[in-house]
Amino acid sequence: MAEQHDAAPPAEPLPPTLAAIADLDDIDQRIIAAMRRNGRIANRELARDVGVNEATVRTRLRRLEDSNTVRVVAMRDLEAMGYGCLAAVGVQVKGHSAADVGRRLAELPEVITVNVVIGEHDLEVQLVATDLAHLEALLTDKLAHVPGVDRLIPGLALKILKYNTEWAPL
Repeated sequence: MAEQHDAAPPAEPLPPTLAAIADLDDIDQRIIAAMRRNGRIANRELARDVGVNEATVRTRLRRLEDSNTVRVVAMRDLEAMGYGCLAAVGVQVKGHSAADVGRRLAELPEVITVNVVIGEHDLEVQLVATDLAHLEALLTDKLAHVPGVDRLIPGLALKILKYNTEWAPL
């Protein structure tokens, strides 16, 4: 009699976004690379650069956008908008949940990221200010008065050596 072995359970299907990323071929990757260089490139020019017809580019872009693999957005130039200071602020929270405090901090227009973290701080906040006086006012008059903020540990970026919006591997 032959031995019976338990069959491996069927593999779970990939979430839609991961499945889409796994299905990227060379053409998709070349389209994405070209759009990273110039997000305003016309489909006709993109098709010529990638070596496919314009209908293929339209179809591929629609699929990439519908699967949330790519998103075409405008990016602000903070310095051109008058924000000369970029600060990272560690926030220690007391008496409230970090998520609740983070949501309140996220409402401030100068706050550009809020992360709940583990480690020395409960939250890490990145914010912009027009100058040091504005930064001081943000820290002392706004952030410090958000309910649940116990301690702020700010760090000022003296020089940005790398600002990479293309972090996702492709």
